[in-house]
Amino acid sequence: MKSKIARFVIKQHREKLNLNETDILIKSASQSSSYAIRESKALGLTIKSISGKKIIEKLPNGEIRVIRNLQDKSISDNGLKKGMVLCRK
Repeated sequence: MKSKIARFVIKQHREKLNLNETDILIKSASQSSSYAIRESKALGLTIKSISGKKIIEKLPNGEIRVIRNLQDKSISDNGLKKGMVLCRK
């Protein structure tokens, strides 16, 4: 599995040498994740992902279950302010 993905990424990299590293990493991550999703569906495994503010689970039979709702917590709730220095004790 790794060798197929690696060969594909190297081939794409050679074709488009003018792209920067970030674009190459984004493209390879996208292609490898879609490849993994296809394999998981073929093997009948569940796929967990984030959609909006929910963690969902897609079952092999097509059913979608909401596992958990995500809460939007801002940094200001923790008492952090601009310019504060964090240190580990």
